[in-house]
Amino acid sequence: MQAGFGCGEAFLARWQAWRQDPQRPARLQVVAIEPSPIDLASLQQHLARTGDNSLPAQQLCAQWWGLAPGFHRLSFEGGQLELTLCVGPLPDTLRELQLEADSLCLRQPLPASPEPWDEGLLKALARLCRRGTFLTAGHDSPALREGLQRLGFVLTTGDTPGLQARYLPTWEPRRSPPLVAPWPQDTVRDAVVIGGGLSGLGTAHALARRGWQVTVLDACAEPAGGASGLPAGLFSPHVSPDDNRISRLTRTGLRITRQTAVRLLAERQDWAPSGVLEHRVHGKAGPRADTDGEATGSEEASTTLKQAAGLPPDAPATWHRHAGWVRPARLVQALLAAPVPGRIRWQGGCRVARLHHDGATGHWQALDETGQTLAQAALMVVAAGPGSRALAEPQVPLQALRGQLTSAPQADSDRLPPLPVNGQGSLIPHLPGDGGLSWHTGSTFDRGHPPQSAGEATPCKPEDHATNLSKLATLLPATAASLGEPAERLQAWAGIRCTSPDRLPLVGPVDPGRRPGLWLCTALGTRGLTWGLLCGELLASELVGDPLPVPLSQARALLASRPAPGRPAPPTDE
Repeated sequence: MQAGFGCGEAFLARWQAWRQDPQRPARLQVVAIEPSPIDLASLQQHLARTGDNSLPAQQLCAQWWGLAPGFHRLSFEGGQLELTLCVGPLPDTLRELQLEADSLCLRQPLPASPEPWDEGLLKALARLCRRGTFLTAGHDSPALREGLQRLGFVLTTGDTPGLQARYLPTWEPRRSPPLVAPWPQDTVRDAVVIGGGLSGLGTAHALARRGWQVTVLDACAEPAGGASGLPAGLFSPHVSPDDNRISRLTRTGLRITRQTAVRLLAERQDWAPSGVLEHRVHGKAGPRADTDGEATGSEEASTTLKQAAGLPPDAPATWHRHAGWVRPARLVQALLAAPVPGRIRWQGGCRVARLHHDGATGHWQALDETGQTLAQAALMVVAAGPGSRALAEPQVPLQALRGQLTSAPQADSDRLPPLPVNGQGSLIPHLPGDGGLSWHTGSTFDRGHPPQSAGEATPCKPEDHATNLSKLATLLPATAASLGEPAERLQAWAGIRCTSPDRLPLVGPVDPGRRPGLWLCTALGTRGLTWGLLCGELLASELVGDPLPVPLSQARALLASRPAPGRPAPPTDE
């Protein structure tokens, strides 16, 4: 872990050393805290001055965007090297971290502090150490030495300037309990994931990258047979004046989705970093006037962008420069096919009727309607969308959300904006396909949809085209009017999503005290493309004890076992 990232010198040096080490670990994770990251131009200028034009330096610059307050998971080397860059004040950020560091690097004292590295700050650092953690500091002072020694660090000498120490307390350190008890390291790491959509394959891929063997069960014959099979969707951030939890979560999730698309998909065929224009209809608030659009990636749209979308200059609109569109089914298929250290095994056409825990073996069994075992493992992850409720009862109050998308082949006469627009439904124009370009708008938002069997196709409703076109008339009046009467060209796709009472995903163990090994990754609502891969990464990080991709308070708010409206807290054994 690094306290202070600066221009990335320590990170790049560690990266190069890891690449050159023939006995390097399969995965390297670096956590760095930086209260105020420098901008991209300054980073590039610094690297040019130091003559560092290495591939790692270029790749760092390529991902140096959108570094607003919060956590940012930057991925390199095919996902085997990860930098969790935490932007915010050092004392606050240390309280939001959960990890056991192999090494600590104190790059600089806390700015504007009367006593840099006071005892409270050093205690927060020691909380992140395990016995034997190595510490280096680029500066030295009697106060720092005395503070470290009081907390159990033993000073050492080395060839490099600065201070060096190792955490070797003579007492047993008191540590805060982890958010989730990590999986025992001496047990077989295999898992069953129920659900072949974005959350299911995102979870399977994240576990496989950590060396797990994963079996994915789905009632459909092919991946993305449910809500993840929509023809195209948007990954875009949520913006709020107070930069609330949902806003920060969507920024973190957007980055992970975009990085994965860059690594696995064909740009402009399977996805595009097009940016998204949000027309803030019905008085929705936009970013604060003093928001740094360069850092957040979201800012008040220019008059040029509004005019390109057919909106008047005074229309309230936000430009999300790092957003884009993606074909979710292609992303799911790519996650399944991607080479990973672990192995993902697909079992389609497997309708799971119920789960059974075998007390003798400690395994969870996924059973079909006849009681036959489809697959079994000590870890069972339910990522089956609306079907998750029946499998994880009685803990999970989920609400089904039916959505229908309207699309049509793009005619030469269609006057469409050059980029996607959302705000009241959405419009994705100029989507390439085998039959030429098409446009997609929607979707509907139907609550309380009656249950349907897993793998069953969601029927389309002709009247929902009118609903979607009405939304489009509010979102983009000029575009909707230019389409005329395209009824004979309209096509439909429908699927069922689900959400929780507080509209946040459910990630983690259902009831760790009474149902060990049963985990959830579901309730993504309408933000599946922005949250799906983030939730899979969060689940895998919690499971193996990796640094979390989000602050501890946000991870706690997403716990599947959290108390929520309509659900009591799970009982304890105390």
